[in-house]
Amino acid sequence: MADKKAVGQSLPRIDAMEKVRGQAIFAADIKLPGLIVGKFLPSPHAHAEILAIDTSKAETLPGVRAVITASDVPDTAVYNPASRFHGFLARRFAVFAGQAIAAVAADDLATAEEALDLIEVTYQLLPVVHSFEEALRPDCVPVMHGSATASGDSTAHTQVIITDKNSAGSDEEIDRSPNVADENVFSHGDLESAFAQSDAIVEYSYTVPTVHQGYIEPHAVTAHWDRPDHVTVWECVQGAFDARNLIAETLGMPHGKITLNSTEIGGGFGGKGEGIFAPLAVLLAKKAGRPVQLVLTRQEELIGANPAPCSLIRLKAGATQDGSLTAVEADILVDAGAFPTGWIMSNITATLRDNYRFQAWHLRGREVLTNKASVTSYRAPGSPNLSFAIESHIDELAHRLGINPMSFRQQNVIRKGDPLTNMEPQSPIGAEEVLAALAKHPAWTQPAYERLGVDGLLHGRGLALGSWAGGTGPAGALAILDAGGQIRIVLGTVDLSGSFTSLAQIAADAIGTSYDQVVISKASPDFAPFAPMSAGSQTIYAMGAAVKEAALDLRAKIFHYVAHDFQVNENELGVDEKGVYLLAQPSKRHAFETLYQLGTQWFAEYGPLVGQGSAPQRQRAPGYAACIADVTVNPRTGKVNVNHLAVAQDVGKAINPLLIEGQMQGGVTQSISMALWEELLYDQEGQVRNPSLLDYRMPTAGDVPMIDTIIVEVPGGDGPYGAKLVGEPPMVPAVAAVANAVTAAIGARVCDLPITPERIWRALHRVNSED
Repeated sequence: MADKKAVGQSLPRIDAMEKVRGQAIFAADIKLPGLIVGKFLPSPHAHAEILAIDTSKAETLPGVRAVITASDVPDTAVYNPASRFHGFLARRFAVFAGQAIAAVAADDLATAEEALDLIEVTYQLLPVVHSFEEALRPDCVPVMHGSATASGDSTAHTQVIITDKNSAGSDEEIDRSPNVADENVFSHGDLESAFAQSDAIVEYSYTVPTVHQGYIEPHAVTAHWDRPDHVTVWECVQGAFDARNLIAETLGMPHGKITLNSTEIGGGFGGKGEGIFAPLAVLLAKKAGRPVQLVLTRQEELIGANPAPCSLIRLKAGATQDGSLTAVEADILVDAGAFPTGWIMSNITATLRDNYRFQAWHLRGREVLTNKASVTSYRAPGSPNLSFAIESHIDELAHRLGINPMSFRQQNVIRKGDPLTNMEPQSPIGAEEVLAALAKHPAWTQPAYERLGVDGLLHGRGLALGSWAGGTGPAGALAILDAGGQIRIVLGTVDLSGSFTSLAQIAADAIGTSYDQVVISKASPDFAPFAPMSAGSQTIYAMGAAVKEAALDLRAKIFHYVAHDFQVNENELGVDEKGVYLLAQPSKRHAFETLYQLGTQWFAEYGPLVGQGSAPQRQRAPGYAACIADVTVNPRTGKVNVNHLAVAQDVGKAINPLLIEGQMQGGVTQSISMALWEELLYDQEGQVRNPSLLDYRMPTAGDVPMIDTIIVEVPGGDGPYGAKLVGEPPMVPAVAAVANAVTAAIGARVCDLPITPERIWRALHRVNSED
């Protein structure tokens, strides 16, 4: 056995050197002989019928190699009007500003842009649905032109009601608006009676705007038809298998005719799951007979990619004087943009009350379509939205009852076995433990500043709890004893956040060798076993389980052959970084390199040593995190500074504490940014008014506070060595912790994100007027 276990060690990323040296290959770095440039023509209108497209002038421009419209989509492709993936080119209707109407491939960027200017499109403008109020009108114009859904159903409208014998969901709640794509109702207990028992009831409405995921690298894809019936694609995506599925489905191609190579990825955070734009590059490359590379600009990203959703949550909750929560009622609206997501609203609705033990609840959620770019995941999709609402409410209830907000949470936090919204029992979790870790941290135990400091600034401290259920697989991996005695792990997952380092640590300990012996090789879906998307914080939890299983299988096969050679039982063998040896006689051993030769040379004694790992879906193991934020507010300007933030997170088992700390700090930073700065602004015509980083405010290094990270390890789930979710939980509570800190500082609650200086000023003015 290797002297030092790899799991639990803070090891540097295995790809660190090639990235700091600029040697990593990202999607825009792909260079092929004859490579030409792809560009698409975005719709200038948020809602319009396309009456005619004239591409003749563009096609005759020197240097233009191909021009495509929806008429170039193969007849073998089945069109689904409810799928953003199928909407990669507008058919008869453009449903958001920025949707591709046509695309060109040209010798250079300047020619491609000139060609776009030569395409003439005749539009019939249609009414723009730009807000919840507009979309919910029964007589509102439909956003979606067609009746199919992404799942192939006959309607995009579904109704789910989960009740028990003491509650019911009324048919009257079913929204008949044509732009309600999905509706959920969860109801339990006697709501009216529970509210009647309450000594404090809080009612607020909370809005979270549309925000971009903020990845540095824009969407980029290269397509090359290397054989008449086969295309190879290089793309920065989070899921190679999912990206291949997207191309096959939208273009009606067999999967075997598509090779999908996922490149290094400059951030994704849910926004690059399957990709969106690959079908454009594939069609252009086919028509041009040349490889085509399509790279979005920042403006195209902010206008027409797939951001995170806007939400409006109307919330009412109560509690008794002894600090017991009674009832919660919520009406949740999620703006999906022009295409339904099918799940983000459902996640918000189903989990809004799952962190606390309410006696009764009635939660109604509706996903609404508008003429905006369709939305998708962003690091714990929807959970920061619900956290802002429920955690603000919990703080308000504690304040009105005169109870310490930490004690109030500790009293009411959900525990193992408590019923979730869907009435399933909660699995083992670390919610109590992360709160306990923060309760004894100096960020909480040190006395808070006086509200009005001697510096003339308003000081406040805020607390919040958050959780994320995450993904659970399944996943597959191979472990191969390679030439030179290395252990090669072959998988199809994407290394989004340094996860290959942790996977190598898992493999090393499973075999019993050193971390330095392990090599991680990412392969395309052509060669790798199935890998889930690098999303939902499931890479270590699910893929790690497959890697561990493959490594253990390889170890078992190695031990079987060595035991046969040495004529001993397998339990008489040991393993270290050099090979396998006899425990009673350590000098008697087979080096890993020797074992490779014995399985591969001309007169091999046995076959090549290959371990297989096929891990089914994991058990639910929700990740919990809690934050404390200290802020100051300038009462004259309304400017908020986050001075310090502490975050505690239950990770089950810390495979690599260094990388986990980085994930915690990154998630918290993005959450702070949602709280204070980020917002995609749409006008009534559905146009993005701030499509550049000059106007779309994101944090700089000067905005980020000192962040203390507290890793908590609570057993639960069946991840490798007890590991749970890591990447997304810290994104959830910080937005609410900052909001609660601002409330403590200014004495008023701002219920609309981001908490801008103007909103601070208005809240202060309201407080002063009431005084």
